[in-house]
Amino acid sequence: MAYKVFVYGSRKAFPAEGLAVGTRLPFDIFVNEGNVFSKEYSEGHAFGPADRIELLRRGVNEVYVDARDALALDAYLHRTSEEVPANLEDPVTVREYIEHKQQYYQIDRTFLVQGKRVEFGIYRLSDLRLVPLVEPVDNGFGTIPGGLGSCRGDIVIRNEDIPLYQKYLDVVIAEMASAAPTQEEKQKIQAVAIKEKSKTIVKDLLEDPRSGENIKKGMRVVSDLTECILGNPNVLYDLIALNSYDQYTYTHSVNVAVLSTGIGVSCGMGKDVIQDLGVGALLHDVGKSAIPPEILNKPGRLNEREYEVMKSHVLEGIKTIESNDAVPKESRSVILQHHERISGTGYPNRLSGPQISTFGRICAIADCYDAMTTNRPYKDAGTPFQALMQMKVEKANYDVEILDNFIRMLGRTQTARVKAAG
Repeated sequence: MAYKVFVYGSRKAFPAEGLAVGTRLPFDIFVNEGNVFSKEYSEGHAFGPADRIELLRRGVNEVYVDARDALALDAYLHRTSEEVPANLEDPVTVREYIEHKQQYYQIDRTFLVQGKRVEFGIYRLSDLRLVPLVEPVDNGFGTIPGGLGSCRGDIVIRNEDIPLYQKYLDVVIAEMASAAPTQEEKQKIQAVAIKEKSKTIVKDLLEDPRSGENIKKGMRVVSDLTECILGNPNVLYDLIALNSYDQYTYTHSVNVAVLSTGIGVSCGMGKDVIQDLGVGALLHDVGKSAIPPEILNKPGRLNEREYEVMKSHVLEGIKTIESNDAVPKESRSVILQHHERISGTGYPNRLSGPQISTFGRICAIADCYDAMTTNRPYKDAGTPFQALMQMKVEKANYDVEILDNFIRMLGRTQTARVKAAG
């Protein structure tokens, strides 16, 4: 159903039934009782059944948001009024989704500051649907609404707007760094910024994987990330806490590089070794550039034939970089072995035990963890705890010592985060 929205001065009103149970509110919610406005729920509140019952008990039929949250409200009501889930079997819906995955670029909502004007459109991609959040209309500018931090789905922009986004990013990062109260906060901003900027480099690399210049840029990204993590291990949480609602190869590649680098640091590896590990992790899925988009971006589960095609990305990756002397020999084992399993059940060579390099073992864990904690259109992501428990159940597939080290690393970063928040 569609919900009518009315303007009351600096607020917008809409029916209370538009608040969907099970959603996290992307804006503050106000109520008007006795001509007195008061905040009922803060942005980020998980609206539950008890909240619905309480509003009904008090006879609250209408709720309000600030007018500045108008665009976020439109997006929220559009989503909550969609009662029929997207049909993964509908060829038109699937084709549009695949086109969106190719034509749009996922960005990190951390840097989308409410009230900032932007020269590019911003959209939400969720449940196979693309919903406009910001459109440049006022002399070529749009204004970022509030609530994007808790908006379900991935925030994306058009590929052609990436240069405009990078320009915006440079300004916002500089402002955030200058306003940071401590050196540690500045380091965290710097680390997340490096990760965000590295995605465009990896995207370019995947589109032209044989480019020596793109490979060199990727290696510089790993060097920068390694420096950040070695300089302040606490930034790891800020780097690994940014997961997607859908999988994008460039984002996944950067995530796996961060996780693998973190494992290398926690294992006490030297800087040069960690650098080689990180390069391999960043390039581990480079062979996916050879996979047809209709298979790579298929929103549903792959059938047996499609899965066999997808598995070919490992050998395609090795073929892609075999003539590039800039990629260290040690890094190449990551590309070749990240789907091998200690139990011998992996691919492409069904290696087992000591046949798998330390780098291959590390990346296998990082790759699986990121995949398990990322949503799919057909399956919700598992929590970090659920992912780790599943990996413990399947421990015969992984190097147990490295897995235990990985779990301790995640525990330390979580503890550091809680202390910082406290």
